[in-house]
Amino acid sequence: MVRSGVRFLGSAFLVAFLLSPAAADPGFFTGLDIGLAEPTNANYRAHVHTGATANPYLGYMFNPYLGLQSQVQFAFMPADDENRGLRAHGIDQDESHVTSVFGLGLGPRLAVPAWWGDSPILIRGMEVYTTVQGMLVQGMSGRLEKTSGGLSVGGGIDFYFTDHWALSLFGRWQRAWQSPRPEFLPDDRVVQSPGEQGPNDADWATVGIGVKYDFREPPVPAAAACPECVCPKCPVTKKILLRSVMFDFDHTTIRPDSEPVLDEAIRVINEQQGNFSVILGGHTDDIGTQSYNRELSQRRADAVREYMINHGVPAEKLRAVGYGETKPVADNSTPEGRARNRRVDPNLDGEE
Repeated sequence: MVRSGVRFLGSAFLVAFLLSPAAADPGFFTGLDIGLAEPTNANYRAHVHTGATANPYLGYMFNPYLGLQSQVQFAFMPADDENRGLRAHGIDQDESHVTSVFGLGLGPRLAVPAWWGDSPILIRGMEVYTTVQGMLVQGMSGRLEKTSGGLSVGGGIDFYFTDHWALSLFGRWQRAWQSPRPEFLPDDRVVQSPGEQGPNDADWATVGIGVKYDFREPPVPAAAACPECVCPKCPVTKKILLRSVMFDFDHTTIRPDSEPVLDEAIRVINEQQGNFSVILGGHTDDIGTQSYNRELSQRRADAVREYMINHGVPAEKLRAVGYGETKPVADNSTPEGRARNRRVDPNLDGEE
């Protein structure tokens, strides 16, 4: 079963990796998992029944595939009053206490994003992940009352229904390096099976659902990562570079001093004959995240396109493309250079 699970997880990672889009920005994520806790070894199962778990977590992804995750684990499992210590067996021993465990874990998170679609109603994407964490475990009540180290291994799938919110399915296996007490059965009249006695570490598995908030911007779809490929088969016989339209910092409003530039561009475009198109390339400086700048540059290009349409240029002749901060024409380390990079370049390509 363990080998089958490893093979399934490996296959899921391979499929997700092949479907994964361009990289997202690094950033934090947080969430809460809740579900069932099930003892998985005989001597611990002799003390407790299936219980519940709650696991808040916080992490940071350095890139789309590697991050660091910290997690708080609470597990609550009721006593196995059908096996040990029942007074019905003539043994004066109480087995009615709930065993509760607190764990604090930290370790790497390996993830592969696989995004698709942009509908706000359907699932927008998913992320397959696995995490391995070293733990500090504190038994708080019942049959685990020591402080020890521990280990947590698991993974899951996050289903994003917005750019930042996701619903999760998870499964983990935990081990506390301490044995449940008492280690040996106090009376041979209690029904037992092999393995129910001895100083074996307490193991348990957790499975359930969760909710996650991802502070990162979503990965860029492959089509948007290559704006040069908007029209890969368009024949080009000449290229006329018109003057750039400038913008204020973090704005998409066309400045009054840019309107004469646009009017001149519209005049040149309307004088062209034959089959041609105009690519309106939007650009930004390097302040802000790449994903935000790409979206800002697209809105700037859309604003110029709308202005030109309103002033007589046929809409089918215009294509607005946001390049973000990837094509600077000046040094972004100076205010003057950044101001020159906040622009839209109308490029006229044509076929006579």
